[in-house]
Amino acid sequence: MGSRRRSLGRLDALANANSGIDLTPNDIATTLLGLNPTWRLNFGGATLAAGSNTTDLHLIDVLTPVNTLFKLSLALKKVASQGTAVTAAQAGQIFGATSNAGANIALGSATTATNIVPATLTVNTLTGNFGTTLVLDNSGTDLASDLDQSLIVFSGGNVFTASQVLTIGMHPDNEHLAASTEFVCTGAGTDVLTRQGATTDGHQDIVLTTSGADTTILAGSYIYMQAGADGDELAIKGCIRTTGGTITVTYAN
Repeated sequence: MGSRRRSLGRLDALANANSGIDLTPNDIATTLLGLNPTWRLNFGGATLAAGSNTTDLHLIDVLTPVNTLFKLSLALKKVASQGTAVTAAQAGQIFGATSNAGANIALGSATTATNIVPATLTVNTLTGNFGTTLVLDNSGTDLASDLDQSLIVFSGGNVFTASQVLTIGMHPDNEHLAASTEFVCTGAGTDVLTRQGATTDGHQDIVLTTSGADTTILAGSYIYMQAGADGDELAIKGCIRTTGGTITVTYAN
């Protein structure tokens, strides 16, 4: 990690010396990977390619290219694995707005009552190994207003044993917007991406199921959420990268 940080620092120094470009603003490696420096503004497919990069693109076009979803995960790798909670400045880089400091949440001690869904403009980091199959209660976090948004990231090294399941319950007023919800997952230890099946309007649970050998979720894997104009509409974007085994994402009521 130390050598990687020095390498990124040298790249930033070189870019700044040449043209004033920060390749890893607030430790989010967006520019380094050819992304918009505001992390969330990279979602969107044909709409993004054809028009201006506006705040509503998350809700217009579900088909973000899988390589973009993957690079967004890589851009979060450093901040997700830094060992401390995501700062307000780092969250602001992700959301493009004045934001809040997040929290680290230990998966090993999570119970059904643990609320992992952050308040708007906040990033929570999931740390440590998963304890046991767990169905989380419906979240108490209501992303109620248009463009409310939050992010869950995995710190890396999060081990799920074979066949364990994590069900994330959203707030009852945050039902999925099927037209704008998408997940991709990698193969075990590969960068081959598989687009997961679609959700249904009215669902409010995200279900992560492991298969095969023990599965380790890699740093920077994420679940991003943004509310629409209708209080019941929640667009969800995610990329889960793993080694050992794989993760399948499904949905439920």
